[in-house]
Amino acid sequence: MSPRPPFCPRCLIPVEGLERCPSCELRFELRGGVVDTIGPSDRGREAGEVEDFYSVNPFPGYAPGDTRGTLLDRSRRAHFLTSLDEAIPTDARVLECGCGTAQLSAFLAIAGPGRTVIGVDGCRVSLEHADEFRQRAGVDNLQLVRGDLFDLPVEEEAYQVVISRGVVHHTPDPDEATRQVARRVAPGGVLVLGFYETWGRAFHCARRALTRLRKEPVRALDPILRKRDLDEEKKRIWIEDQYRHPLERILPMPHVLRLLESEGFAWLRSVPPAATDGGLFDATPRPGPLGRSLLRGGWMARGLTDPDAGLVSLVARRVQGARS
Repeated sequence: MSPRPPFCPRCLIPVEGLERCPSCELRFELRGGVVDTIGPSDRGREAGEVEDFYSVNPFPGYAPGDTRGTLLDRSRRAHFLTSLDEAIPTDARVLECGCGTAQLSAFLAIAGPGRTVIGVDGCRVSLEHADEFRQRAGVDNLQLVRGDLFDLPVEEEAYQVVISRGVVHHTPDPDEATRQVARRVAPGGVLVLGFYETWGRAFHCARRALTRLRKEPVRALDPILRKRDLDEEKKRIWIEDQYRHPLERILPMPHVLRLLESEGFAWLRSVPPAATDGGLFDATPRPGPLGRSLLRGGWMARGLTDPDAGLVSLVARRVQGARS
C-alpha cells in the first residue's frame, strides 16, 4: 500500500502533527497536506521573484468544479500524458520537480493508485491550489512538498521516474537545476526533462519581441490565444507566463543531452515527435549531428502552430551504476 499524506518526502513515513521526521530528521512545517521544507526563509532575489510571479499566476489553473473524473478525461485527451501514464508502472515511485499546481502529479496518482507520487514546487500558493484539489478529489497517494530545486528534500537515486517539465529554464542556473533533478533518478530509472529549446522557441521569441514593441501580445499570432474555447482567465495566465515571466533561459538540445550523458544517462527519445513507434520509454536510435539538426529544424517549423511554444522533452534512462 502507498503511504497516505502527509508523509516525509525522504523516507515516506507518516509525519502528521510533527515538525521533524523521526527517521531522517528533515525539518518542515505542515500546511494542510503540504510538507513545507522552505518556510519563511529568504530564498534570494530571483527565486523570490519567480515564486511571487506564480503566486499571482498559478500555472496551470484548475477548471471550476474539477474532479478526479474531469482531470482524468482532460489529461487523457493529451497524447503525451496518455503515453506517459502507459509507460509508468502502476506501482512506481514517481517524483515531479516543479509541479506547480500539480495537475500532472495528480493525474498520474489517480491513474495509478498503486503509485507513490511526490510533487515538489517552490511556490506556496500553487501548492495550496494543488492541495485543495488533492483533498477534494481524495488523491491519497500524492504528497505535495514545498522545496528548493537546488536543495531537493528527497533522496538521490530513489525514483523509478522523475519528471520536470517547464522548470529548469526558469532558474538562474539551468545546468545545476538539471543535475539536481537528474540525480533523483534510480539506476535503470527514467528522466523526462522538458525545457524551452533554442530552435523550438525561436518563433515564440519573435512573437514576444513584437509584443514588447506593441505592449500587448498579437493574439492572432499565438496558437493558444487564437483558441475560441479557452476562457479569458486562462488566456491571461498564458500571457503572463509566456510573455512576462521574470526569469527565462532557452537551452540548446545538444548541450542538454551532453549534460545528461555526463550524469550517466542514455538517450531514449525526444518529444516531439509523439511516441507512435512504441512506448514512451522505449529506446530509439540516438541522433547524430545531422539527426539533431533535423529534429531541431522540425521543432522550429512547429513554432508557428505549437501550443507548447517550443517546450521540448528529452526522455533518458539512467544506466545501471553509471554516475560521473
